Amino acid sequence: MELHRGQGKELYWRDIVQCPTEEEYEQMAMQKTGGLFALTVQLMELFGKKQYDFKSLIKNLAVYFQIRDDYINLCSRTYAEQKTFAEDLTEGKFSFPIIVAIDKKYNDDEIISKHLNILRQRPKDVEVKKYCIRIIEERGAFGYTLNRLQELHDLLISHIDMLGGNKELEILIETLHEDIQPMRSLGSMKMSNGK
Repeated sequence: MELHRGQGKELYWRDIVQCPTEEEYEQMAMQKTGGLFALTVQLMELFGKKQYDFKSLIKNLAVYFQIRDDYINLCSRTYAEQKTFAEDLTEGKFSFPIIVAIDKKYNDDEIISKHLNILRQRPKDVEVKKYCIRIIEERGAFGYTLNRLQELHDLLISHIDMLGGNKELEILIETLHEDIQPMRSLGSMKMSNGK
């Protein structure tokens, strides 16, 4: 049920073009992605002999995966070539870097308005997407996103250690984390397909 609530929030924000706060975003990620992790853990607990509290690990893992996916969507050349360039912009999605760039604490209504208008249009044009990515980068949102991912990574490793360690899970987390260190923004890159 939580999975559907999280997905519903994401669709609601997109459809009414309402930028959530970071806290609202992280709550959505816990519901949407965390629901799948929680189900997996509950199934494993049925057959396990020891009982641990995995809530904090699941929460941070869900938020990490969601933010990482958002970051890669806007910054990964490989992702852009295999899927669609900056697909989150075309979908009108409020991904984590976009939320950070739009954050009202910057008090720049013109930039906020431009970003909201771009999301409202759900652009397919590569140049419009590159422009939007440059704004996100100029506002420091990618750096902020990397810092948040590092915080979550450190928490995950700490949680795994507190729960007795799990080498395979640590290797998975480290591999996922290495893949994002640090990517060059696609806002100024030429795509291999000529775009």
